[in-house]
Parts: sequence; structure tokens; C-alpha cells
Amino acid sequence: MSTVNKSHLIAGFFRYHREKLNYSLRGLVSNGSVVELSSLSDFEHGKRQLHEDQLVYLFKLIGYDYYEVINAYDFERDYQEIIEHIILGETEAAENKFYYCCEKGVFNSLGTLNFSIIEYFFLVLDEKITGEDFLAYKLTHLMNNDQVAILRVTYSIYKINQGLFNDSIEILNDVEKNTYNAKIQAWIKYLISRPYVLSGNYVEATISLIESKRRYGEIIGIIRMIQSNLSLGTVYSLTNSYAKAEESYLIAYERALMLKESTGLLTKCFNSLCWLYFETNEYDKVRDLLDNKPDELVESRNTYYILAWANYKLGNVEESIKYCEAGLDKFKEYSYVCMIYEYIKKACKGIKTGQDTLLKKIIETEDYDHDKLTERLFTLELINIYERRKNYEKAFKYAKKLLNR
Repeated sequence: MSTVNKSHLIAGFFRYHREKLNYSLRGLVSNGSVVELSSLSDFEHGKRQLHEDQLVYLFKLIGYDYYEVINAYDFERDYQEIIEHIILGETEAAENKFYYCCEKGVFNSLGTLNFSIIEYFFLVLDEKITGEDFLAYKLTHLMNNDQVAILRVTYSIYKINQGLFNDSIEILNDVEKNTYNAKIQAWIKYLISRPYVLSGNYVEATISLIESKRRYGEIIGIIRMIQSNLSLGTVYSLTNSYAKAEESYLIAYERALMLKESTGLLTKCFNSLCWLYFETNEYDKVRDLLDNKPDELVESRNTYYILAWANYKLGNVEESIKYCEAGLDKFKEYSYVCMIYEYIKKACKGIKTGQDTLLKKIIETEDYDHDKLTERLFTLELINIYERRKNYEKAFKYAKKLLNR
């Protein structure tokens, strides 16, 4: 650990506990005999390093033994562990470690360089920050190559969130040229696929994801390998390469089954396969998935919808109704999803009155859960209803609408 980084980390610990005790800087160094007020302020803001005897004195004032603090916390190790989790896609573990360190006073936003980088990442991830207007960018002159790379990669994620896909691609390509860290390079290959997909460049997205899989394979990044396969399956699906999409999704799903501690990722893999089979009308494969559904699957609105819809299409009326009622009970505050459950229940029970009205609401309602595949499925349902009623004019109207999507 560099002397500069060590000084920042110690400053972070000191400031955190000083403020927690409501001690003012002026009150701590009132006579200025050991440390001047301006020197202490600069120390907390990462602008100055203090001598060891000064640090021993200051820590004693806030009730800590300086040497015990240094021995108790391996600051650099904590930081590297969090970054490792982030790069490998272990976001929950990274967050848990980060907030644990915050509670222990290891990090502080003004006193710690590493804190600034990690906090910036989580703020961007949660879309709670705008642009470069953040402390981390004011400290780049103090950072090493890896720290700057992580900061710029995070900024590229911000650009993606803002819809500036070409800017993001340009940043990521530039960072990759200037870093020799194999883990950061693998991270870039994974991340860059997203702006490529969103800008419609599926060829480059495919190339980057295949390379991401290879690089994460070399550094044993299991979660990112699964995520890369998931993303690759999505790209293949978008280009109607359904056999390749299924192959990628199955690889992701089988590996996620072995990774018991990541149930959220397992659910994504399960749902992705189900959506693919919905799109290709292979409900027998959905049934096979359902028959072997792992117990640790996260129960979500999509999970219940998938189960209800698949059973409805397979003619398993009682099972479908069971999942509809469970979904209505668990997610009654989500009106859009509840409309879907109500429609499936009616269809299972043979209730034809109001079917078209309910379907039109589902198709036309703008909602967080509304997606193109759901819209397509229920538009096809509506077309079939109008065709059965021999109302070909309305059937054609919605078929035309579907073709223009």
C-alpha cells in the first residue's frame, strides 16, 4: 500500500470517529502545540500527511490507540476485496463489505480516496449521481493506474444510463488500451457489450461477450461467465438465432444451478429460458423446466406469470389457476400484472365475456412490467379471439399493429 493511500485511509478512520463523537477540529488542537488547525484540516481532506507522533496524539484524543487501529484494519485489503467483488459481478458481496467498512469507520467520503471510488460506483449503479460532479474526479491526480481505470469504467456506466452509448464505448476502449490489469480488461469486455447491444451493433456485442467468457474463464469469474452467457443468449435471441440463444441460456442456467448462493442469478437464467421458449412457442420445454424447477428460485412477479401462462398454454388449467391466484395474492399492488393473472384465470375457466377489453388494457397500458414479448403474446391472443368471432377487420387491425412493431 502506498504512503499516500495509507494516509488517506487513516484520515478516513480519524474523521469518521471524530465526527461521531461531535469533536470539532478547533477543539482538538486548540493550543496548536502538536498539530496546527490548518494541518489537521488538510490531513482530513487528503492534502497533507502527518508525522507518526502527531497521529498517536490525535488518535489518543478521540479514544483510540493509533497502533492498534493500524494493526486492526488492513485498509488496502478491504478495498481490493470490494473491487474484486465488483469486477467479478458479486455486487451484493461488494455492498455488504463496503457498508461493513463504513460502519467500522474504515472509509470516509472526504478522508479516503478508495472510499470515493467505491461510493461513486454504487451511486452510478443506483443512478443517484450526475456526471463527473463528484469528489472522486477531483482526486485523480492521487490515483494509481488501476484506480483511474475503475473510476473511468464507472463513468462509462453512467454514460450508458444516460443513453450516450458511443461515448461509453469510446471510454471503455480507451481504458482497455491503457490498463494492464487482466481483471479490469475482462470487466471491460463484459460491460462494453451493453452499449453495443443498445446501439444495435450485435456483431461487436457478440465478439465482446465471447471474449468476456474467455477472460473470465482464465480468472475464474464464475458469476460474470454466467452473466456473459445470459447476455450472449439475449443477443442471439434478438437476431433470431434461437438455437444459439438456447445453448447460451442453458450453459448459464446449468452453471447457476451449481452456484447455490446466487439465487437471484439462477432466477434470471430460469426466466430467460422460459421467455425464449415462449417466443418460440415451445411450451413442452417450459413444462420440462417447471417439472425440475429448483426450490431456491426467487418468487417474483415474472416467475408466477411464467408458471401461470405456460400451464394455461399446456392445458393444465388447475395448475395455471393456482399460480394466478398465488400471484394475485402476493403481488396485488401491481395492477398491470394482476390484469394478466385475471385474463389467464378467465381463459382457463372459459369465461369469454370481457376478454377483449381486458386484453386491450394489457396491451395498451404503459407500466414498468410492460415488455414487448408480453405485448406480442397478448396481441396474438386478441387476434385469435377476433378471428374466432369472425371479426376479421379488428383481427387485421391488431395483426397490422403487431407487424409494425
